[in-house]
Amino acid sequence: MRQRFLWLPKILFFLGMVLLIIALARPMGRLEETKKVTQGVAIEIAVDRSSSMNAEIKMNNTFIRRLDIVKETLLDFILGDGKNLHGRPDDLLGFISFARYADTLSPLSLSHDIITEFTESLETVTVEAEDGTSIGNALALAAARLKSVSSSNDPEKGYDITSKIIILLTDGENNAGEYSPREAAELAAEWGIKVYAIGFGGTAYYPVSGVFGQQRVPVGSAVDTGTLKNIAEITGGEYFQADSEEDLLQVYAMIDAMEKTKIDSFSRYKYKELFVPFALWGMLLIAMSVILNATILRRIP
Repeated sequence: MRQRFLWLPKILFFLGMVLLIIALARPMGRLEETKKVTQGVAIEIAVDRSSSMNAEIKMNNTFIRRLDIVKETLLDFILGDGKNLHGRPDDLLGFISFARYADTLSPLSLSHDIITEFTESLETVTVEAEDGTSIGNALALAAARLKSVSSSNDPEKGYDITSKIIILLTDGENNAGEYSPREAAELAAEWGIKVYAIGFGGTAYYPVSGVFGQQRVPVGSAVDTGTLKNIAEITGGEYFQADSEEDLLQVYAMIDAMEKTKIDSFSRYKYKELFVPFALWGMLLIAMSVILNATILRRIP
């Protein structure tokens, strides 16, 4: 029985030497690492949440609040709708709401989970003392937030801001706040910030409870078109009029096309030493060969 395996130590020794030779050649594995470098847009979104945004627009025989339409289309702009809007995943986004006062709901960030949550939970003011429309204050706050953002041109840091814009949406006219819309627009222009102003008007209805139950009273548009056009002109932006959900989606599609995000990528390689397993197995096989020759398969003269 022992005679049958006398060849085994030689084979083990031979294989061990082969593995050691391979180890001495220092085989290396290449690990490819792809780095995404984004040239994006910094966008502050300022949305009117005054009580007038409770007015309802008739769509397909149903009535939907202006604010609910704004929220739905805004989410399509941010996340994409699978059609004309591809979303803005590589842009810095911030969110401001305003009525009589302007508030920062979400700071500028590449993480859009927070801004999505705030958009979904946004509601109109419920306290009369907070009602109003401070377009100037909202615009000034948005511009200040964008001014404070630093732009990095270092690919290793991974982000380069190519432009700064404000998307301002309102259904009314400025009637509150410390800054006039013109003053705020001039600040934005001075800091190189464009404003895309959206007037969301058209015929809407207010639900009213009366003797004959709840009825809807039609109201006209209160959008101050002149002021919004002036804001856009001063900052080098553009004014858009929207009267329906379809109009808003078209507006966002136009802004999406005008403010392109460029994504570049480059590859760099890291190398990992692979000789260790070959060396270990080689030494192990040689050791087994020596042990077998010295014990079980030792030749007896």
